[in-house]
Amino acid sequence: MRRISLLLVLLTTFAFGDFVNADEGETSRIQISFDLTDLNGRLHTLSQNDQRRHRVFIFLSTFCPISSSYTQELNRLSKDLPDNIQLFGVVSATDVTRAEAVEYFTSYKTVFPILFDASGMLAEVLEPTHVPEAFVLDATGKLAYRGAIDNAYESIGRRRLNAENKFLRDAISALAEGKAINPAYVKPVGCFFPKRAEASASAEITFTRDVAPIIQTRCQNCHRDGQVAPFSLTNYKEVVRHSEMLVEVTQRRIMPPWMPKPGAQPKFVGERWLTDHELIILKSWVEAGCPEGDTANLPPAPKFAEGWLLGKPDLVVKMQEPFSVPADGPDLLQNFVIPIDIDSDKMVAAIEFHAGNRRVVHHAVLFLDDKGQARKLDAETPEPGYSNFGGAGFLPSGALGGWSVGNTPRRLPNSMGRYLKQGSDLVVQVHYHPSGKEESDQSEIGIYFVDQPVEELLQERGKLVGSFWMANYQMDIPPGEADYRRSTTYTLPKEITLVGIVPHMHLLGKSMRVTATFPAGDTKTLVDVPDWNYNWQDEYYYERPFKLPAGTKLQVEAVFDNSEDNPSNPSSPPKRVTWGDETLDEMLFCFFLATSDKTEDLIHVVLDNLGHDLKQPRSER
Repeated sequence: MRRISLLLVLLTTFAFGDFVNADEGETSRIQISFDLTDLNGRLHTLSQNDQRRHRVFIFLSTFCPISSSYTQELNRLSKDLPDNIQLFGVVSATDVTRAEAVEYFTSYKTVFPILFDASGMLAEVLEPTHVPEAFVLDATGKLAYRGAIDNAYESIGRRRLNAENKFLRDAISALAEGKAINPAYVKPVGCFFPKRAEASASAEITFTRDVAPIIQTRCQNCHRDGQVAPFSLTNYKEVVRHSEMLVEVTQRRIMPPWMPKPGAQPKFVGERWLTDHELIILKSWVEAGCPEGDTANLPPAPKFAEGWLLGKPDLVVKMQEPFSVPADGPDLLQNFVIPIDIDSDKMVAAIEFHAGNRRVVHHAVLFLDDKGQARKLDAETPEPGYSNFGGAGFLPSGALGGWSVGNTPRRLPNSMGRYLKQGSDLVVQVHYHPSGKEESDQSEIGIYFVDQPVEELLQERGKLVGSFWMANYQMDIPPGEADYRRSTTYTLPKEITLVGIVPHMHLLGKSMRVTATFPAGDTKTLVDVPDWNYNWQDEYYYERPFKLPAGTKLQVEAVFDNSEDNPSNPSSPPKRVTWGDETLDEMLFCFFLATSDKTEDLIHVVLDNLGHDLKQPRSER
């Protein structure tokens, strides 16, 4: 029997969530590809909107009396907002320090978040002309309304006793109810917003005002004590110490780690690609000698949940006892059975895997077993867990995903979740490779549940999600071959909605591109990874899942580099490499997470794909 990849367990993964149709009018949407902190130091992830919320941005000022006069009206408006509307004030750093802005808006007792647009990135995207000026973006990023808050001011110096037309409030109500907004633009009345060219000419780029917000939002998730990064970037001294390297790795797009080419495919949740504006700021700051700037502009330190990137888990489970990894020898795949103590069926929004010993833990896959099969296999071996190369040694009842080096834990988009049946065991298959000395590992997993009853989720259309995959098993890469190409295709027998995608190769992987060719002949790129990095593999969830009709042809194209010029090549001189599970072998896989309007259509696709995979030719090693 052929060795089935341990990753194929994704077939049995189930999730529940909303979806929207494909990306019509993508070019007309306003792209906010960065995050900002508010005056209290809270990070707001403007770069993603998987919760499908409408957003309101109101540019304000500390020097404009008209802007100040609207503070209480905005307080009242923010308290009346439905759950699917977010309202932000925005203040620019061109005329005020962060400390001054904090003092000012605290005195006005604002109850809505005030974003500090330190380097004018949001102003550059939305291009306000006045303060105050409101911008309403719908859940897809389209500009739905722009302009005045109401008609209290006919012009500067002429104020009505009572505003007759509540332009912004009416626009928000119409948007929340799915109605057309009319008017969609009303000329704002207020003080002029400083033009960016005028602002930048008189203000140098500093750490406290311009660089620190970028480091906090883009780097500190990993670059702080206790996290995966090799050094911290939590203060001015630490950033200056690594400043030249910081410019090099960001300009070359090595950091922050993110393999898919931005803009080449639909937007993913959690994209970490720096904007051109952010790159210019970092480079210009270093070239200017890393000026520190006014400490009154320094943002508060971000508040990270201690130990867990996603916050405190709803449940933490751990290998029941440590496992000893020998000093040398072949790689190991060890399966550990962990009981899950829950009082009812649950939906799992995310898992966060914490390797007990990163020196030897390469990756892990999380199976589910509701029949006690893994317990029997474990009882037959004296050591903790049991060994099995390929699958888990039994037919799983489901799965909770996995972890590999570089993987970032994140919640499934649109309130999705994987099904976890009460009474199931978690079977964690860990891939170990010896480090040269005997090591010990006892890994743990944080589990996050969807805060909604399973019964409610199952009653909604298009909630059940299954996985299928595409692979090419004919892998035989000659030594020295720098452009070894393999591809595979699969045609969908039924319509699906694509929720996520997971490309997978090993150390010789160079690039991968996945496309969908529709029955009408047009083509859509699903993921484009031009520069594969084995150390930064991830699961990619689409911010706006989209439909692929029956008859759509999926194609995976991959390139491998087995030459001496590949810095990831583990063999010097290069050796022949064939398909296989171990790190030094090679693979071509791509996994797809999908749902469908009809459960029977999804099941049909999953089973059809399984039959398709069994027919794929295999090379003899």
